[in-house]
Amino acid sequence: MKKNDFNLVEIAIYYGIVFIILREWLIPIMELTGTGHMNLILLFIALSLLLSLFRIHFVISMALKLIYIGWFIVYVYSGYSILSGEGIHFLMAEFNANITLLLQANWVDVTDPFRTLLFLILIWMLIYLIHHWITVRMSIFYFLVLTVLFVGTLDTFTEYNGTYAIIKIILLGLVTIAFLFLKRLIVQSDIKVDLSHYLKLIIPVILLIGLSGIAAIFLPKAEPQWPDPVPFLKAAAGKGGNDEGVKGVSKVGYGDDDSNLGGPFVADDAVVFTAQSETKQYWRVETRDVYTSKGWEKSAYYAGASTVYDPYMNINHSLPIGPEEGTKQATILMLFPHEFVVQPYGLKSVGVTEANEGIQFLVDDNSEKITPLAYKKPTPLNYYTVDYSKPVYLYSDLNDSSLENLDPELAKRYLQLPETLPERVKELAASVVEGEESVYDQARAIEMYFKLNNFRYDTDDVAVPSEDQDYVDQFLFETKIGYCDNFSTSMVVMLRSVGIPARWVKGFAGGEVIDTNGNMKTYEVTNNDAHSWVEAFIPNVGWVNFEPTIGFSNSRAIDYNIEVPETERDELTVNEEETEPDEVVEDKKDGPQKKSAGNNALWKTIKEYKWVFFISFIVLVGALLFLYVKRKSWMPKVYVKLNGKKHLNESSFELMYLQLLKILEMKGFKRQEGQTLQAFAAEIDRYFETNHMGKLTKAYEQTIYARESTNVDFEQMKESWEYLINRATS
Repeated sequence: MKKNDFNLVEIAIYYGIVFIILREWLIPIMELTGTGHMNLILLFIALSLLLSLFRIHFVISMALKLIYIGWFIVYVYSGYSILSGEGIHFLMAEFNANITLLLQANWVDVTDPFRTLLFLILIWMLIYLIHHWITVRMSIFYFLVLTVLFVGTLDTFTEYNGTYAIIKIILLGLVTIAFLFLKRLIVQSDIKVDLSHYLKLIIPVILLIGLSGIAAIFLPKAEPQWPDPVPFLKAAAGKGGNDEGVKGVSKVGYGDDDSNLGGPFVADDAVVFTAQSETKQYWRVETRDVYTSKGWEKSAYYAGASTVYDPYMNINHSLPIGPEEGTKQATILMLFPHEFVVQPYGLKSVGVTEANEGIQFLVDDNSEKITPLAYKKPTPLNYYTVDYSKPVYLYSDLNDSSLENLDPELAKRYLQLPETLPERVKELAASVVEGEESVYDQARAIEMYFKLNNFRYDTDDVAVPSEDQDYVDQFLFETKIGYCDNFSTSMVVMLRSVGIPARWVKGFAGGEVIDTNGNMKTYEVTNNDAHSWVEAFIPNVGWVNFEPTIGFSNSRAIDYNIEVPETERDELTVNEEETEPDEVVEDKKDGPQKKSAGNNALWKTIKEYKWVFFISFIVLVGALLFLYVKRKSWMPKVYVKLNGKKHLNESSFELMYLQLLKILEMKGFKRQEGQTLQAFAAEIDRYFETNHMGKLTKAYEQTIYARESTNVDFEQMKESWEYLINRATS
């Protein structure tokens, strides 16, 4: 195929389409990198395409491109004229300095003008490659695939929206592929097609592509049926927690942005920290107090208020602390670099080793989050200890609580609810606590409500509220399906609806025991253990933690100093070691149980997507049947591909000759029973008007039967073999 197979108008049309597609390459690059002068870069692309279109001599074309690149760099980065001494000096200085940096392998310090030079040269090379694809290969399929992958990747992993760009690229690319395919057929057939016949062939294809594009744009589309792969890829990169502000399928873990709750998440068993302590417990990080109808925010109730503590100083916070004789110590080893301290209930102080000299701890008075400081700057702390004495609540105090003398300031902050909260949420909360006398009993009634009313814990089938929908209202009355955020937020809102101050708490559940040394146990806490729960203010007692999430147990320590019926005591007592360790999406245990769970999950997936599997199976069987029926057309080509580059010698000659017989048989030239090879060869040579089959057969018999191959010219035999293969498969 030669370049003169095309006329000027055809090439101009193809180059126009290529220009549009390259523009779609540039747009996301400009947006994401903040690069300017897009019009000048497009002008360079247009110049390169025009020089290629009119087949300007290579030397002249190169000179013009280099002059433009030099002018571009001088104009953008210096403001001098390319013809001035200053401009030429600027170019030479930049070139010399950057060549020196490259020779030193110092890629970081390469200057922007030199980066621009490399970028424009890359565009230059790409256009040359596209010119080759169009005029010689007559196909831009690979260029189209690369473009779609490039734009699709940016659309997936960045804030760039490439939806319409991909549609435009696909439509233009398919039209170009159709034009080039028809051109290739015309050239290979060595025929001439007048304009009317050409239009009859190409117009139906263009109409079909156009109608497909219109249908793709305007027809309704189903929601995504598979989880977003991005969290999995980010998990592989070790990025725990959710992405702020991003909806869809998130990855479980501790995150800072709780303003938009809802939606499914995927598991992440990356270890966040290990804790050596005597008992399993919840690890508190911070609280939220402002409910927005979509999620939680931190108020500025104490404007900018915070307190700095030195190691081992007693830390003041709002939670009750147990007796001095109950003080214990836990050792925390942080494996993920979070800038906070995990707090057991009853926290007294935080200690560090001598290696962490200069560390202080900043306590946010609004959220009670503790942030390690190194020279007054937040820093992750890898190793520390926490002294704590877990509070023990007297049941007589809990049972004697009322809201009569509630602190107005406390009520103002922790009874906040959005004005848009549906009335049915408040009515439901009132009906749940009806008949309960003490504040604690009312809180317990709301805590138990979810366990007794067909709510379901799930991390996959979790809805996201619409713009005009309340997060809690959706969960309580429509879905009844969710995970800890749904349950804990709903309980806080219901508590506030009946006048009980409450706040939302986030941190980590207890983790899994991985080692035991006497009374001390080592708990491994992963991103799967990220959790949220509730703290309610019980008058005369203080803040008490509650756990409404199904499948989780709280670790309140209650001293039953008054008579309580045995059935009620069982309901209220919680064994710390039975506390559900985490929100595990998959079983972590080894052995048959894990295998069984995996099989159940697989069967569940198959049942859920049975039509997808059924259609895929039908398509697979159909494809296999099609390949079998059409084997006569594709198998010879496979033989040619497999053996075309082989070196023919005595050992491979027999196999290739037998393959030739097989290909001829597929094409209808079957050797008759009793027919000699020489007679069959003469029949083939008569059909193809050649003597190649006779030569091959004579050499075959001489090599196989006479064991004499010294006089056989295997290079000539290979040429005869390839000739017959091509004639038989054409």
